[in-house]
Amino acid sequence: MNNRYVFEEFVKAEKYRLSLGLGDFVLEPMPLGCGENGIVYKARLNDAEVALKFFLFGERNSRQDCLDNFKKEFFSVSLLETRRNIVQYIDYDVLEVKGEQIPVLVMKLYKGSLKDYCSSLSPEVFVKLFRFLTDSVQFLHSMGLSHRNIKPQNILVDNHNEFVLTDVAIGNPEKAINDDIYAIGEVLKWYALGDVNADVQISNVFPGLKMYDEVVERCMLPDNENRFHTIDEILAYVEMQKERDPKELMQEFSLICRKNFPKELPEFVHCTDHKKMAKLFSNFTQKMDFFGNHIIYFTDVERKVFSPQIGKNGFYKLDNATEIKILDIWIHCDYSMQNDYILIHHANTLPEKVNGKDSYKWAIYDKKMIITWTEAMNGYAEIDGDIIALDKTKIEFFNRIPREGYIFIALNQLHSLTFPANIGTLRDYFFRFSFNYVNRNILEDMNNLARQHLAAVKG
Repeated sequence: MNNRYVFEEFVKAEKYRLSLGLGDFVLEPMPLGCGENGIVYKARLNDAEVALKFFLFGERNSRQDCLDNFKKEFFSVSLLETRRNIVQYIDYDVLEVKGEQIPVLVMKLYKGSLKDYCSSLSPEVFVKLFRFLTDSVQFLHSMGLSHRNIKPQNILVDNHNEFVLTDVAIGNPEKAINDDIYAIGEVLKWYALGDVNADVQISNVFPGLKMYDEVVERCMLPDNENRFHTIDEILAYVEMQKERDPKELMQEFSLICRKNFPKELPEFVHCTDHKKMAKLFSNFTQKMDFFGNHIIYFTDVERKVFSPQIGKNGFYKLDNATEIKILDIWIHCDYSMQNDYILIHHANTLPEKVNGKDSYKWAIYDKKMIITWTEAMNGYAEIDGDIIALDKTKIEFFNRIPREGYIFIALNQLHSLTFPANIGTLRDYFFRFSFNYVNRNILEDMNNLARQHLAAVKG
């Protein structure tokens, strides 16, 4: 049955109630999605919500082969030793429609697909997506399976914002492996740039992720000889690029701080001179290829990769979107270089006017047109009643932090307070910062605790 209309009319005639092996399902009239060979509905069985995927095959002479292959695919995936990254199947059934057998998958209901998740554009989600894709595809290939149709619509998102793959195929011919690797590059490029054909690199959007430029490019090379051949090759390349001697990282972080404040450092410096601060952050921006994602920043509520940009009117960006106005900074360096950090004190800020409304989140398109954050994420803007498609490479995001506060910047896993076990100590100091004007005594106390944590690790 290749006529979606006929199937939908059948469901409508049944008043969106279908009887399957597990019981009577009530379908919502509007499908969740559809593709070339299937359609998905949200449905309810008793008090449980699930998704029902109906497979609508093509020409009659190929339907039995398709049905047999579908059964093999379902059971192959169901028998996997783990399905942590694979869609959760509940049951397999067959629905008879006008004398034809329509396979039905009863699946866990997910909150959406990666295509709906683009509102979470960030370097952290990009890396999370890369790890998910490589982990999942590597596992499938090791089990003799391939996906063959990896795309944003086939990557689902659960209630905890974790990804799962759906529509997994069977078999593992060489071409299928190559197709999966090519698709990884396409999905990563789509997430960062919104267009798999954009002639722009990942680092244009995420400056701290320059090594993924080569990953995406080599996944998508038309020449199979130079393309990555296995997931292991991709992961080996990434590990090689990520390798940085911790001592070199600490030396470079310390050097940037000391060369901008040669009279005060090592030890403490407190700076309110905005020219000096701009020069300091410019030096970090120039070295982002070296640091990659090794420098992170902490607020009292989140942790992100630090990739600074100097904005206009006294504003600074900490990454591709987060924007602050700095009041003053503290820097600490010592000869060990293991507890070097920058502490930023930032101001309350005012919102921008976007479509006549105050907003702390917006975007600029083509360097001149202000649009809403939602329009930027959707890839379409409404201008004077007309809908225009946006080139994602021309969008600059702004997520302004409105309230006064502090931001802690240090090398990830090298300063002791960035160790996961010690984050509580850092949060305690953020709590203290909120009640005091930060001074050298408070920071010295924090440094002493950091040294104790480091000594405990070495011991």
